[in-house]
Amino acid sequence: MKHAIVVFAVSSVLLFSGCSSLMHPKADDFYTQAKGETGKHTALALLAMMETSVPQAKGELGESPGLDNLHNQFHALHKTFCEFTEQQSATTAFEQAYTINKELKTVFHRLWKFKDDTALRGIHLDLFSDRLQELKKVLQSIPS
Repeated sequence: MKHAIVVFAVSSVLLFSGCSSLMHPKADDFYTQAKGETGKHTALALLAMMETSVPQAKGELGESPGLDNLHNQFHALHKTFCEFTEQQSATTAFEQAYTINKELKTVFHRLWKFKDDTALRGIHLDLFSDRLQELKKVLQSIPS
């Protein structure tokens, strides 16, 4: 019984850790492509990728390649928040970026819900894109 609890606890930590992407292996590919010198550089590179995926996802319907790329890029972006230094994490700009990232998660979940509705999909992609621009501006203000 104790062995089963330990195995479950370790598995849970690995599967649900905020900085891993075991549930989204394609996210690791995007993360590797975007990898920069710092977490900030990696995050900004992923945002550039996401800015390219948004218009592609807008012209599609359902679980499309563009939406799938955006989904995995977004999961890769989560990982970058674990790479900021202690000094960077202590800034108000980092806290603002972290909050915007959480808001993006809510918008993306709504987007996923409406992936088959052209009008609502477009509205949520526009909102997501606007928030990406805001996140980019905030990330750029974090000291290197």
